[in-house]
Parts: sequence; structure tokens; C-alpha cells
Amino acid sequence: MLSLKRYFLTSGQFIITTVPAQIYTVLGSCVSVCFWDKQHLLSGMNHYRMPGSVESSPSDPDHGYSSTTMLIRSMLNRGARIASMEAKIFGGCNSWAGDHTMFSIGRRNVEIAVALLKEAGIRIAAQQTGGNYGRKIVFNTHTGKVRMFTLNRSGAEINEAISRGFGY
Repeated sequence: MLSLKRYFLTSGQFIITTVPAQIYTVLGSCVSVCFWDKQHLLSGMNHYRMPGSVESSPSDPDHGYSSTTMLIRSMLNRGARIASMEAKIFGGCNSWAGDHTMFSIGRRNVEIAVALLKEAGIRIAAQQTGGNYGRKIVFNTHTGKVRMFTLNRSGAEINEAISRGFGY
């Protein structure tokens, strides 16, 4: 049986590896993009909190524009090729704001990832985004597969339980 290293990503981090590993994280409105290049045995994943834009600091990995751009560039610098890369996008729930567009950070986080991947010409192989609940994802860099677990309570529901003293 193959022994896999385990890495946990928090907001503002990304990783690139050629080693068989499990990279996992927990996402609410944050987004992670998982990259896999089977031909060149190279994988990468990010985790960002805010969408960002062209005007964002180019070195701020907590903004999706910067984080995803840096990750794509780093993957290419390590030998990945656009033609053999695929991406999977996860996260972007809107558990705090409901449908209020002014606070739809999750939706905007997803939009920036999709736009950058399309601009780069990278195929989006899977996307599980939006909704009212967060997710835990586990990315197997050896197979390119991602296991996803949906959390069963939103941030607003957890805060409500805290304010009620958890029902005690």
C-alpha cells in the first residue's frame, strides 16, 4: 500500500508537490483550486479567502486572483503543461449572507477562479461550489481524485447555537 504524506492548508497557503500526498482543508466562503498534471506527475492546491483582482497585491496568496495566478505560474515553472493540466474547484458557500449580493464573497471567490482558469486555458474537470454549507476536501495527489464532505451546519447556525449557549 502506498504511504501518503498529509498536508493541511489554511487560508493564504498553496502547495505544489510531486510526492504522493493527501492535501486537505476546510472551506466555507473560501475556495480551493486543485490542479493535477497526470502526465508530469505534478499537483498543486490553494486556499484563499477573498476574490481579489488585477489591482490586488501580486504576492498576496489570500486573494484568489493572486493565489491562483501564482499557483498556475509555479506549476508551469515546475514542468506542468496547460494541455495536460486539469483543475477542480471547491468551496464558495454563502452561509453568512444568504442571497445578499453585496456580501456574496463565496460566489465572487468562485467567479475569479473560473475566469482565471478559462483565461489560462486550463480544463475544469469538476466544480462543487456555492450553497449554504461548507466543505472538507481531501485531494489525493497520486490519483488526482478529491473526496468532499459537506458540513451540515452553516456559520450562521453555529453562531446562533453559540449565542444560545449550545442549548444548555
